[in-house]
Amino acid sequence: MIARSTPVLEVKDLRVYYWTSRGPVRAVDGISFTVNRKERFGLVGESGCGKSTTAMALLRLIKPPGSIEGGQITLNGLDIIQLGKEEMREIRWSRISLIPQGAMNSLNPVMRIRDQIADVITTHEGVLPKKELEARVKELLNMVELPGKVADMYPHELSGGMKQRVCIAMATALDPQLIIADEPTSALDVVVQRAVMQTLMGVQERLESSLIFIGHDMGLAAQVVGRLGVMYAGKLVEVGNVRQVYKASLHPYTQLLISSLPSPRDKRKKKEIPGLPPTLLDPPPGCRFHPRCPQVMDHCRHQEPELREVQSGHLVACHLYDER
Repeated sequence: MIARSTPVLEVKDLRVYYWTSRGPVRAVDGISFTVNRKERFGLVGESGCGKSTTAMALLRLIKPPGSIEGGQITLNGLDIIQLGKEEMREIRWSRISLIPQGAMNSLNPVMRIRDQIADVITTHEGVLPKKELEARVKELLNMVELPGKVADMYPHELSGGMKQRVCIAMATALDPQLIIADEPTSALDVVVQRAVMQTLMGVQERLESSLIFIGHDMGLAAQVVGRLGVMYAGKLVEVGNVRQVYKASLHPYTQLLISSLPSPRDKRKKKEIPGLPPTLLDPPPGCRFHPRCPQVMDHCRHQEPELREVQSGHLVACHLYDER
């Protein structure tokens, strides 16, 4: 039995590059974090900061010209990076699974929902009696609040929210220890978003799995996760519990992200983050946020800050806190 204090996932100094004729694009460049048992951990940040690349690396689904250049990914004591292709294939779905970013394009358009869910089960467990397989598929659909008749339908017959629930059913079919939800509500309206997230959290609690929620919607993340990591330009710049990050954020980037969130209670004009994220083919020296930072200091332009704990459970990579 896994002790409650033992992390389900440990990521240390993970680096993922995409190789081009001009050199490597440093999509993920030395990030470290842990996810505990039953925990909901979030990764947020602007588009292109490395969130989805991190998810693909955890599943060993980085394709050429991308490659995992270094670091360690440990899932319940199992070093994922050192596994062979067949060993990794065996633990996907069964121990670590993905709810993909685009449910609209993630399902096979010419297969019935029943067959797609059954394929996940039989690939790992072998051929099962038809009645048993039918019962498993129906149970999974019921778990994500879909009627049994959905099993006989094709993806084009389902709404966006229904497709996303099918993806949740497939991702949880084998009771994985860790579920990665990569922007699971993209392209859905706010009402459907809420319903889908309630379904996902209910399934995660029922399975007692851990969850990594990836997105750029910090408002949604605040309602879902207990602990949050903020990414910028391939780096983790702040990690803490939700209250710490939202009520007492430390990094200037996090502060600007939060100040840009709309609120019906606050009618003041929202702050914008000046400039654009840097190219990861040639990131700026020192702190990667320094060209956009309103609190930049001279050594920010030359010396890269380390992610370190400055308060209990609250980590930040910023020179503003070097002397604390």
